[in-house]
Amino acid sequence: MSAGTTEETITIRGRAYQRRATLAVNGDTLTWRAQRGLQPIAENIATTTTDVRDVTWLEKRWSTGGAVLAALAALWLATGEVVAGSIGLAIAIAVIVWRKRRPRYWLGLDLGTRWLVLRVDPEHAAAARTLAARIEHLRLTGEVPSTPPALP
Repeated sequence: MSAGTTEETITIRGRAYQRRATLAVNGDTLTWRAQRGLQPIAENIATTTTDVRDVTWLEKRWSTGGAVLAALAALWLATGEVVAGSIGLAIAIAVIVWRKRRPRYWLGLDLGTRWLVLRVDPEHAAAARTLAARIEHLRLTGEVPSTPPALP
């Protein structure tokens, strides 16, 4: 970042350790804020995109439970349980369509000594997907910033 220019901070929100968590992205600087443990312990980690060893972006658009229920409903229909099979099939289709329309998203960052895993809120999925693609590009090309980013 050169003098006189400012970069906008993008905050990716989601859940980590079953609690609210954020990942703030400002240029190449990443700031992770979460709470872990039974007695919540603040976890504040600052790093850079070039320090991330690996990145994983997952979009779960398929319902395994819905598929199992559909198979069970088909079995019921095959054995003559028409009412139970029809109801089960209708529920299975509804669950599969619901998951297809409302996928779950995960972003995982490997820092070497630990993984930061965030279940990303749907409204922040595009920013998280872009960050994952950018980190993957940096890993594949070996690009490094001309000046190292300052950590907070």
